[in-house]
Amino acid sequence: MGGSSSSDKGAAPSSHFRYDVFLSFRGYTRLRFTDTLYHALINKRIDTFRDSEELRIGEELEGSLLEAIERSRMSILILCDKYPTSRWCLDELVKIMECSENGRKRPVLPIYFNVAKSDVQFQLNEYRKAMAAHQEKGRYNHKLEAWRSALSEVGKIYGQRCDHNTPWGMAIDNIVEEVTKRLPPLPLHIDRPLGCDSELEEVKLLLDIGSHATCFMLGIHGDGEIGKFVAELYNKIRPHFVIASFLSNISEKTNESGGGLEHLQETLLSEMGEEVKSKIGSTFKGSSEIKRRLGQKRVLLVLDDVDSTHQLNSLAGGIDWFGPGSRIIITTRYEDVLDDYVSNNGVEVKKYFITEGSGSTVKEENVVGLEKDFAVVINQLKDEDSPGNVVSIVGMGGIGKTTLARKIYNSNEVKKLFPCCAWATVSKEFSAKEVFKSLLKCLKPSTSKFEDSSGEEELRQKVRKCLKGKKYLVVLDDVWDTKAWCTVKNCFPENNDAGTILITTRNDQVAYVSESKEPHHKLSFMDKERSWELFHKEVFCRKNCPPELESIGRSIVESCKGLPLAIKTTAGLVAKRERSEDAWGEIMNLLPYWSVADEDSSEVMMEILKFSYDDLPNKMKPCFLYLGVFPEDEEIRVRDLISLWIAEGFIEPIQTGRSKSPPQLEDIGEQYLKELVDRNLVQVAKRRSDGKGVKTCQIHDLFRELCISESNNNSGLRLSFPRDVGSYACLVTCNQSRTCSLFVYGDRTHGWAHHIPEDCRVNVLYFADGDIDVIDLTEYVKWLKNVRFLKIGFSESLDLCKLQSLETCHMEYSDLLSIGGLKQLRHLRNEFGVVLLADEQVVKDKMQNVQTLIYVHPDSQLGSLLNNGCFPNLRILGLYIRRYNQGSAEENLRNLHRLSHLRIDNLESKDMNTLGRIPSLQILKLIHGTCFEETLNCGAAGSFPRLQVFIMHCVAVRRLTSEEGAMPRLRRAVFCKCPGLKEVTKQMRSLGSNLEFTKSVWD
Repeated sequence: MGGSSSSDKGAAPSSHFRYDVFLSFRGYTRLRFTDTLYHALINKRIDTFRDSEELRIGEELEGSLLEAIERSRMSILILCDKYPTSRWCLDELVKIMECSENGRKRPVLPIYFNVAKSDVQFQLNEYRKAMAAHQEKGRYNHKLEAWRSALSEVGKIYGQRCDHNTPWGMAIDNIVEEVTKRLPPLPLHIDRPLGCDSELEEVKLLLDIGSHATCFMLGIHGDGEIGKFVAELYNKIRPHFVIASFLSNISEKTNESGGGLEHLQETLLSEMGEEVKSKIGSTFKGSSEIKRRLGQKRVLLVLDDVDSTHQLNSLAGGIDWFGPGSRIIITTRYEDVLDDYVSNNGVEVKKYFITEGSGSTVKEENVVGLEKDFAVVINQLKDEDSPGNVVSIVGMGGIGKTTLARKIYNSNEVKKLFPCCAWATVSKEFSAKEVFKSLLKCLKPSTSKFEDSSGEEELRQKVRKCLKGKKYLVVLDDVWDTKAWCTVKNCFPENNDAGTILITTRNDQVAYVSESKEPHHKLSFMDKERSWELFHKEVFCRKNCPPELESIGRSIVESCKGLPLAIKTTAGLVAKRERSEDAWGEIMNLLPYWSVADEDSSEVMMEILKFSYDDLPNKMKPCFLYLGVFPEDEEIRVRDLISLWIAEGFIEPIQTGRSKSPPQLEDIGEQYLKELVDRNLVQVAKRRSDGKGVKTCQIHDLFRELCISESNNNSGLRLSFPRDVGSYACLVTCNQSRTCSLFVYGDRTHGWAHHIPEDCRVNVLYFADGDIDVIDLTEYVKWLKNVRFLKIGFSESLDLCKLQSLETCHMEYSDLLSIGGLKQLRHLRNEFGVVLLADEQVVKDKMQNVQTLIYVHPDSQLGSLLNNGCFPNLRILGLYIRRYNQGSAEENLRNLHRLSHLRIDNLESKDMNTLGRIPSLQILKLIHGTCFEETLNCGAAGSFPRLQVFIMHCVAVRRLTSEEGAMPRLRRAVFCKCPGLKEVTKQMRSLGSNLEFTKSVWD
């Protein structure tokens, strides 16, 4: 087909591809539909391969048939009802999907010929019968799994439908038209690539392919192998343009007899898809034709080996000859040709110089690390002479904007400069209300929890009031567009010269609209040494890299092109492999080439991210993909995440066959998360109070996109995002188990039930902000009988006992709760305390799965349940002690023998002696209590024998004392918002840096 664009015999299409299209079909369609389609393709100059029965010889796909599939740029499959009855067709299909990477690497066009798409994807009707027949015969059972997988994958592709209601002529015209559009252009053939990827990336950045604003001209000059260099460049950027032409050896062809320039003008128009019926006649007429026909089209034109301005004037007279977004690349050995062209035509031509040798170039800018970036931004924040109070950090996703901003925000320099600091993440899914709430959480932590009911304008005024008259620094992280900035900026006081805003953004326009100080600080990619340093740290920690691995290791790092996200991702992959030259060499060979130059390269970036995903154990893949359900930039509670994994059935119990009890599902989930963190697929946001485990985690935007795309390409899960409920919502459906889960953020919860498919069981109902209408949910209790994870708001009338599959329940309020029917319950969390009710059957049968009860009232009922061992695996207990009920509390605390974690609300001093006798207690958190004595005694000698972490939050007490030998294993003590506390125990004072006093909100 005329998809290649080269007028040079030496720059011919790559010899790898031999055909444009491979046609796969069942024999009985050959004489009619397939034959008509084949000739229609040939008439359009689309070189098409169709097999014959003579080629189907032997047991395996081989010979010319195999070669034709491998060397075709695109495949068409005519999927009729008899297609799966042929093992040859199924073998062809498997090979096609393998070569095309399921349609991602090369186009695959399925034609559903009198069959439904679902019949192919799920093997229904005739496809089910055919696969059953193959299985019954048994001869090819070793291929069945591959056949089924290939059918499922091709069935996901939306192709062309051809049935009895569609005229063949119309269907074939549509097919040919789609093939013409989707057939990828042939690359130019290059015998021996120069190996100058970094230079090619630099030129790609210079060309700014993603911009469609104006026509852009680039002149490449020097004495190196310019022709080969620009041919490699052409192959890399050609897919970004619908029409293109590569005119090579212009100097030589211009001097040929017979009007060389006129012939080149004709070739240019022809390769751009313009019909030239007769000779142009003169270069003047040819120039007019080029401008007339291409003046509104976005084109790529390469003029190779130009040696005079006359050639340029005839082939590319000015930027108005071509449409917006066009790129004209000129190569020459004489720089003065470019200078003369610029001066004569008044056009701008950017220049790039190549030296003799291996394609090395003169680089215009140095790439630096975060130390220099830190100093530059700090100086801008200090500068009071420059106009404006906004400083911006600009760069692509994953390059380290947030990392740099966080380092600045937490630095001593900023703390000295700005007494008042606040941080908010804006993100793509922007909500002004959430931004203002985040700022207030930093500015007024004691009241921020009560701001949920406030409106957007009220919150804006509260932020303004907090900042007025103060010297402040506000960080707005990840501002995607100017609309977000214009919405948020009004919360900052006017005429407050002492205030400064630091913005991180991917969009330079945000920096301009916000009137940021010039120059905007643009983060560059890491240089080779910085990249190697980061990679080395991720793979080897503090150890040295073996000398024999350094060279190949540096080559792996170079393929990341200085992007920190890619470096850490690749390092996470390498760290899991054997440290040998062969193993690392295999990784190097498998790493696909990818670019980070512009937005168009995001698809290629996803491929390298997917490489780490593919390396995950199969059992962990759905756990990772599930992270895509959460909103962008969400700090995900690990305890919720693991419970959700369990509810969805992603974590299965380990069968050890040993007398020792197997690990709990939650422990397995912790290990899964640790693995994801170790592989740099998940980032730790906050650590738990013990300093060891992960409390909240996050994933990068690019990884979230990967989770969503892979989920929707996977037959197991599908993510969709309803727009008419909440400020954010995600529906997860599983075709195999016919289950679904719904996540809703924000207070617009009305109508949520309409998104639940009628034939699906509900696994998860997750209302993040807890504002669901109780009556609405109560109405659907019977319908939700299979729900496993439930997070809701106030619930006075909801009868949870009917939800007998319930494993995890979060509620803001429920006065009484009967737990007798909740045999599967593992975790119960209630914000304001609940009274547990249970019958004798509960006492008799036990509740083996219960691990968490927060918060419950320590009444006689709880005491009876604990004393009778009804919760043998209880790990975490939160007690809400009412002042009028203190007598029973002290009595019932004596029954907490098996606990490792305890949270207590409204504790008084007399309970400490009782708590000190709990033998397994490791973490104790005292919250919102008042001690009437000035001194709280934290225990006698030998009390709290295993306590490691002691946290006190909002407790009114002046002194803490204890006898010698109390809390012998204590290693961390945290006091949050206890301003009256003047003295702590001797044991706590000995902790050094592990003794912390903080004003920030404890959670």
